[in-house]
Amino acid sequence: IATLARELGRSRSTIYRELKRNTGQRGYRAQQAAKFASQRRYHPSSSMTAFAFAYIDYLIGLDWSPEQISGALTQRGWLDVPSHE
Repeated sequence: IATLARELGRSRSTIYRELKRNTGQRGYRAQQAAKFASQRRYHPSSSMTAFAFAYIDYLIGLDWSPEQISGALTQRGWLDVPSHE
């Protein structure tokens, strides 16, 4: 793993995390890893309306941090709001 990390220009911990996340019963396979990554990717729900995005933009204009915005939207009952990240 150290050699692979060096050749790819990545840290060893990155390689270990990739293997841990994307190794199936038959070992690590690139196509399977891409499928797993796609499934983990955030897909916004249809309930995020234009109003919601406008409201978020308004809060950004007030210099609210992403954490504050996420917390405020959760308090208002918009539970399907993605995390601040």
